[in-house]
Order: sequence, then C-alpha cells, then structure tokens
Amino acid sequence: MRCLYVIHYLGFFQDMPKWRRWCDVRGLILIEDAAQAWLSSLDSRPLGSFGDLAIISLYKTFGLPDGAVLVADRSHSLPIKRADIGLSLLARRHAAWLLARSPDLAKAGARLLDEQAFLPADAYGAFLRAAASEAFALGDPEKPASTMTRFLLPRVFRPDAVTRRRANYEELLRELGDHVAPQFARLPEGTSPFAFPIETPDKAALLDRLAKNGVRALDLWPVSHPLVPVGRFPEAEKMRARLIALPVHQELVPGDVDRLIRSMRGRRPIRSDLRIEPVVDLDDIRDEWPELAERSGNIFATWEWVSTWWRHFGEGRMLAVAACRSGGGKLVGILPLYRWSSRPLRVIRFIGNGASDELGPICHPSDRGAVTRALRRLLNTSALQWDLLIAEQLQATEEWRAFVGGTVIRREGNPVLRWPAGGWDQFLASRSSHLRKRVRYQERSLQRKHEVSYRLADDPETLQEAMGILFALHRLRWGASGVAFEGLREAFHREFAGLALERGWLRLWILELDGQPASAWYGFRFAGADFYYQSGWDPRWEDLSVGSILVSHSIRDALDHGIPEYRFLRGGETYKYRLANEDCPLLTFGLSRGAPGRAAVAAASLTQRVPRLRRALRSRLEA
Repeated sequence: MRCLYVIHYLGFFQDMPKWRRWCDVRGLILIEDAAQAWLSSLDSRPLGSFGDLAIISLYKTFGLPDGAVLVADRSHSLPIKRADIGLSLLARRHAAWLLARSPDLAKAGARLLDEQAFLPADAYGAFLRAAASEAFALGDPEKPASTMTRFLLPRVFRPDAVTRRRANYEELLRELGDHVAPQFARLPEGTSPFAFPIETPDKAALLDRLAKNGVRALDLWPVSHPLVPVGRFPEAEKMRARLIALPVHQELVPGDVDRLIRSMRGRRPIRSDLRIEPVVDLDDIRDEWPELAERSGNIFATWEWVSTWWRHFGEGRMLAVAACRSGGGKLVGILPLYRWSSRPLRVIRFIGNGASDELGPICHPSDRGAVTRALRRLLNTSALQWDLLIAEQLQATEEWRAFVGGTVIRREGNPVLRWPAGGWDQFLASRSSHLRKRVRYQERSLQRKHEVSYRLADDPETLQEAMGILFALHRLRWGASGVAFEGLREAFHREFAGLALERGWLRLWILELDGQPASAWYGFRFAGADFYYQSGWDPRWEDLSVGSILVSHSIRDALDHGIPEYRFLRGGETYKYRLANEDCPLLTFGLSRGAPGRAAVAAASLTQRVPRLRRALRSRLEA
C-alpha cells in the first residue's frame, strides 16, 4: 500500500495542508493519527479531517473506559488497486463495524464512512495477529465499545475542555519551560494539549519522586513499535528514553497546577506574581486606566463607564477594587470588584452588572492568566471577606476556571461580525441570497414611499434631545418589558453618552421618515470595534422594517470607516446570527466559600433549568 502516516503527537498538529497537497500530487493515501488530538484544530479545522483516514481516541481526552473513532473521507478519493489494499481498508472495516454499533461515537467523531472495498475477514484477522506487541494491537473488531462508554460520553464531554487544558499547559510552560523539549515549548492556537512533556535524564527517579508527592505522571512511549528496527531512529529512541508527561486535563482544580510545579522543583512556583494594591477611590488610577481599557478592547472596561456606573448604582456599597502591578510598578490589570450585599450572604461582583454586556478583570488578553491568578490570591486573603462571588459575562475563552474555579451558572450568546475582504457588497455576498434580497429590497421600498434620512447625534447641544428620542422609541417598541433604560439607568446613559461623545466613542443613529423619528440605534465605537448596545422603533412603521434597516445602515457605516469588527453584544436573537459570522459566548460563574455560598451556587445552577425561576433570578441579579 502506498500511503503517508502522520501522527499528531500530544495534540500538537503537523502541517496538514502541506502533507495533504504532497499526497495528492503523488497519489498517496493520507492516514492521520489523531489519537491524542481530539478537540485540536488547525486554522479552525478539526484534526482528523485532513486525511483519507483518521484515527481518534476518545478515552484519552475524557474519563471513559474505552472508545475510538475512525473517520474515512471520500472527498480525497483515490483509485485503490488490489495491490494497495492494506491498513487504510482494514481500518475502514473496523470503522464500519464500530460506528454501526455505537451511534454516540458516530455523532462525536465520524464524518463520512466509506463502506466499500473492505478486506475479507480472514485477511483482516491475519493483520491483527501480525501486531506482535499487545501495546500496539488494534483490538478485536467484533467487540463493541462498552455500554459504559456509550452512556458516559455525552455526560462527561465538556465544552470548556480545550480552554482549561490550554490554560494548565501555559501555566506549566511558564514555570517548567526549561524542562520541555523544543517541539513542545510553544502552544500554537487551536492545540488541545494531551499532556505536558518533561525531558529528564532519569525517568525512573523523577517518576518515583512525583509519585511520592501524589502526582501520577505518565511514562511516555516506554516501548517502541515492534515493526520499527532498533537503532534505526536514534533521535526518536533518545526522546523516548527521556520523556515523561504531567497531566493538564480539564479536571484539574485550582491549586493542582501549583502542586505539580512544586513536585517538580521541590519548592513553590518561581513565577513573578503581580503585586496587588487596594484602590480606595477610582480616581486614584484614572490616569493609568485609559491605556489598559483600550488594550482590553472592551467599552465596558473604560474608566468613564465604570466610574459613571458606580456613581449611579454604587450608593451604600463598598468598593473592593484592586490594581495589579508588575515588579516595575506598571499597571497590568484592574480587578473592579465591589460588595453587592452583606446579608444573608457577603456577595461580591464586578462593577457594571446589569448595564454592562461584558465584565471581568480589565487587562490585555495576553495578561489574563497573570491577572486571574492575582484575583485568586486576592480571594484567598483575609482582606476580602466574602461568601459568594458572582462573576458575570466573562469571555468563554478566558482561563477563568483553570486559575480561579467556580460553577457555570449561565451561558449567553455574543455574536460578532468580522468583515470578509471587500466592502458592503462583498459582505452581502457572504450572506444568504434571501438575506441579500431582503436587505436591498427593504431600503429601496422605504425610499420609494417616504423621504428617508439618517441622522448621527454628534452635537453636544442636541445630544440629550436625541437620547430622549431613543428612550421614547425604545419604550414604544418594548413597552413594560423594556428594562434597558428604566429608572436610574436612563440617567446613567444620559451621563455616559455625554462622556462618550466627548471621547469620540458615541454612535447614536436616528432614522427619520418624512422628518419624523422612526427608529434609533445606540452604540459605541471603541478600540477598533462598533458595539450595538440598544435600539428602538415606532411600531407604526414595523411593516417597513425600520429597525432592521437602521441596523444594516450602522453595519455599512462601520464597514465604510474601516472598523474591522461589529459586536452585537449578548443575546441569542436570531437576526443577530443571520448577520454575524462568529460567536464569542459569555459565561457567568458562581464561586463560593463555605456551606452557605455553596448552597447559593447550587440553587442558582438549578434555577437555570426552570424558565420561570431563571427569569426571577436574572431580575434579582440585575436589580
């Protein structure tokens, strides 16, 4: 058989586009061994989807007793002669049997099964017997995946597994990078690491020392494949003799990684931790704040937003903000916390809840790990007395649970539109034909029937009048269910809109028909992105889609000004996903200390499964 067998070691990808082209030119079958790389991807494409045949192991990623997936892809079909019949067809036979008997595994990993040209059963059995070592035997094709595996797979799968594995690996890399083989000393985007490889001259001694510290490390590849001649590949043999692996799996809880590092070094981690300083008044760090907020890329992280929110909603509550500084004194992160309640539980939250669409520590994305570690240290000090931390609307990509922990209480959509190459017409071309026709027809139809004008509120003298139009149209559209501008929130937004206009951030569009306001769009332009915060329209014009037309206008305006990103902000409304091309989910976590806090988190998690209780909880939290 003519084939190329490519292995993704420890979840790290090979250059699959290159090897795909190389095989296509030479008429070779490409076999992709992704046994250790389930959930890894290359350029957003899953490993295992490049080859004519792929092998994926499930039990190596999650706690399953067994389980494998074999994927056959006919999109790269090659003429296979009888002389070429070999491992690929044997594996496809195995795949046909396995996936037919295990629907769950088929859903998890199988794409398109090739059910043709299998080897006769006797040839297949002969191949299995040829595997001289039990460590490399393919197993009995007549034995299905265990019932326990099929039961557990959908229950143990965790969508945050990749994020947590990557965070644990990065933490170990910072502390133990001098022990890592060069091939694994950088964690490329998309990699879901299987384990953390350590090079050592004495594997037995290190494994024994780790075991005495309660760390079960893995002796990587202790036995070479029986078909590989001894001495033929000295570099591989040298690596096999020196490599062990530390765990990085998603079940590690805060403190486990520190224990791994201490077990390796025999002392506490040597990382340069950020210095934590309490902030008595938000004005104390006002001069340093703008640069950090800009680097965070989040309008809700600006000093203007946070300080305005605190003036309107923080009365009677205790500020618990902390600044995170480097050894040289540079402000690296801000932990904008406050005491939300003292009885019956001492609850702390991030400043901005209710009005903000994205919260959490304020820092550059590359500093999230260091800043969340600083938060963990702050939570462990006696200075911050608390029973429950409610951490709302954090980016799901953050290493939150790896460094701090907590239980996910709520998950929300957060659609984003990142432009394809080209202008407005190219953007529409990337959408469905139905959407293209509707967008173009709606505006032309409106212009035929009315005098249409778009007005951008950019005059301080008339800003408050424009804000009043926004509030009125929002109430007309949503009635009693519209809470975005209720009570103190209206005053908050009036003040922040004035500050945003001064800074050049405000985008307040009003669509007028025959000189009368018909719809309004309220948002911000900050750090290379437009933020669609809220809108409203007169129901009398609903049949003319005045709301949709104004949203399309705001998108076109952002594109015309070279703004690379348009954020629809949180919410799973269908129209957002018709226009967006990416989702950046937001998670709300509950972190407890003590029995009352744990009970509160458990109750909050339970209410998410009951719509009426969920609405009641959300109303209470946004109060």
